[in-house]
Amino acid sequence: MKRTPYYIVVLLALLSCSSHPGQVRLKGRFAHLEQGEFYLYSTDYGLDRIDTLRIQQGKFQYQMPLEKSATLHLLYPNYSQLTIFATSGDDILIDGDAQNLSQVKVSGSKDNELYTQFRRDIGEKGAAQVRDIARQYILAHPRLNVSRYLFTEYFLSQDTLRDEVIEIYDSLCRALPEDFELSRLSAAVRSHGLLAAGRPLPPFEWKMQITDGGAARDTLVRSADYEGRYLLIIFWAGWKNGSQRAHYLARKLRREMQEPLHVLSYSLDYSGRHLEFSEQRDSINYPNYCDFLCWGSPYVQQWGIRHLPYYILVGPDQRILASGINWQKDIAPETKKLCL
Repeated sequence: MKRTPYYIVVLLALLSCSSHPGQVRLKGRFAHLEQGEFYLYSTDYGLDRIDTLRIQQGKFQYQMPLEKSATLHLLYPNYSQLTIFATSGDDILIDGDAQNLSQVKVSGSKDNELYTQFRRDIGEKGAAQVRDIARQYILAHPRLNVSRYLFTEYFLSQDTLRDEVIEIYDSLCRALPEDFELSRLSAAVRSHGLLAAGRPLPPFEWKMQITDGGAARDTLVRSADYEGRYLLIIFWAGWKNGSQRAHYLARKLRREMQEPLHVLSYSLDYSGRHLEFSEQRDSINYPNYCDFLCWGSPYVQQWGIRHLPYYILVGPDQRILASGINWQKDIAPETKKLCL
């Protein structure tokens, strides 16, 4: 009986590790912002929807159920975004200035504090320097969630050497051999460069709703349908900055090309209402596919699409001519050869 108080103390100590296990709390405060709305979403199933965070008097509070960990993305009104690393029981504080969103500080966990420092270290550096810094962070902290994110963001999703991708991935696997989220990346690592120029277009079958003379009908669109034709595929979303311009560039290219250009649209919108509004706003008059699964959509996962808008230009031989997120850098050099 004399030992009972000791066990009570131990129990209380264990319980005090987190006052809200199974949940994560976000608190934010922003100077120069009285009220507004931010959007919160996840690319790794941490959230099954896009949530709205409402800012009142420069502050917001948000709580969500979370059993393990997740990577969240806070979308600002200007369409820039902030990545946040959440683990069950975390209390995360987001502190910044609406007039300088690039310097927002996130604290409450090692992952977020390290990523805040990483963002400050890369500053305005070029892509090659950023990758070098990301590599240093990954190899120095292979057991942290932020390292898995940096690997995906700056190596797996970029036009980097396959050998380098495999080397860094193997280092992470050695540090975390039982990590489920890391093992899920194995297919993406094996298919790295799947959409690179010169590669054959991966086969697909998309059931789309096409409007013909005012009447909507369902049809199955296959990659094989475009053999012998030029094809541009656009991955986009009505909520993502740059998507409206993506459709403008597609229509412009279609007018200027010497050969007929077919366009396919792949939307990551999450509701029919938002999608219909975007289709009307952007004058989308070509087939548009949307399964309303957002980042969880199968082809988005299989093809490694992690940024929007994303373009894939395909030649008549079903080989990829160009692909990427930057039209001027990735796509325009190839389209100049095809235009009048």
